Amino acid sequence: MHFSRWKIGLFFCRLLWFLKHPWIPAFAGMTTGEIMKIVSLIALLFLCACSTGIPIQKYNDHPTSTSSFMLCHGYSCTHKSKAGFTDAEWNKVAAIFKSSPAKTAQAERSKIAKAIAMMEQYSGAKTGTNDDDEAAVGIKRNTKQLDCIDETVNTTHYLQFLKDAGFLIFHEPTEPTHRGYLLDGKWPHNTAVMRETGNGFLWAVDSFYRANGAEPYIVPRADWLAGWKPPGATQ
Repeated sequence: MHFSRWKIGLFFCRLLWFLKHPWIPAFAGMTTGEIMKIVSLIALLFLCACSTGIPIQKYNDHPTSTSSFMLCHGYSCTHKSKAGFTDAEWNKVAAIFKSSPAKTAQAERSKIAKAIAMMEQYSGAKTGTNDDDEAAVGIKRNTKQLDCIDETVNTTHYLQFLKDAGFLIFHEPTEPTHRGYLLDGKWPHNTAVMRETGNGFLWAVDSFYRANGAEPYIVPRADWLAGWKPPGATQ
């Protein structure tokens, strides 16, 4: 979802109006053009200073293991519920990789998507998040809904579980990615990311656009950063 041009223009008009008033003496004698240059510079510095990653420890710093971890939900990880997989459940996740080992990175990505969907199903049944909608709306209808930050943190943990178990041959989890800073006219969004070990290629693993228990989208991170979204998505 992108902000319309008139909204961006309105933001800057209000900022200019504020800076031109006499209670901001440093700007009182400047022309609108001079102030606009300063405003543009501030916006540029702001965008340059923003990292494309998000530190998941900021949202969930609890110890994690396949048998016990905290699942984020309620938007921005404001709610956490205890989850974990039984031996029988984890064996089913393992079977996705062990029954017919992937011989290519593409085949492994397909298995990763299936494994994440399965882990979401198990976690959802234990935490009440199994009714999580796809692309959760801006106003949450209950605390069991997940926004993109919840999805990013949880999916990153799932990827790490798979890596630690030795299931991944061609990929490894890496720092999550963020796009959109409002000032650039783009709506903020986040996703988990994994690196293809053979060539360093980065893949976005986006669970936000799918309901709980459905396979996440796995797309090139560069495309995702450029604004990729599935057909029909609004943000």
